Amino acid sequence: MLLVGLTGGIACGKSTVSAMLLRAGIPVLDADLLAYDVVQPGRWGYRRVVRAFGPGVLHSDGALDREALASLVFSDAAARRRLNAATHPAVGLALAQRLLLAWLRCEPLLVVDMPLLFETGFHRLCRPRVLVACSPETQRARLAARDGLAPAAVEARLAAQMPLAAKRRLASLVLENDGSREQLAAQVDALVTALRQRAWAHRYLLSPPGLLAGAAAAATAWAWWWR
Repeated sequence: MLLVGLTGGIACGKSTVSAMLLRAGIPVLDADLLAYDVVQPGRWGYRRVVRAFGPGVLHSDGALDREALASLVFSDAAARRRLNAATHPAVGLALAQRLLLAWLRCEPLLVVDMPLLFETGFHRLCRPRVLVACSPETQRARLAARDGLAPAAVEARLAAQMPLAAKRRLASLVLENDGSREQLAAQVDALVTALRQRAWAHRYLLSPPGLLAGAAAAATAWAWWWR
């Protein structure tokens, strides 16, 4: 299975690209949705978060108060590390299960949409690593408009993330999103074409049937050689 990593800076347009890929028929696994699911009340990730932060991050009904948690971790690097330590094992297990199921279904291609692709080290499993980026000025303006944030809050959100320049150095492909939606869509179309061209080997050679066929061929050749 061709495993593609998709990430981006905050407010750079990663979710827009993810939606475009889905409309083009490319399967996308959203790590944010997995992270949301594993911290539902009663789940393993939920219990770990409550142990790490206490009942102050809960609503009266027991659900996580995500706004309170977000305001805490964006202003406190130590709290952010505690949250990551609490949630990443549960997210990693859920992700591994989804990847195995996709491989067993003989999916030739899967895009993993992951905001912390580089921070978690998951990018080492992905080829290519696609980054959605824009200029710092565009990023700040979009973030302020999208979330209604004051300049100080915008800077706090940006400071809490890996710098976009560092992500550019780790990416194998960068989609520049300073222009129009149509310009971004043209880049995504080119990406879809390239991914489909690369995925054929994974469909026929590295899928479960392909590996079984390869093993059978190797066994037959070995038996013929030593007969």
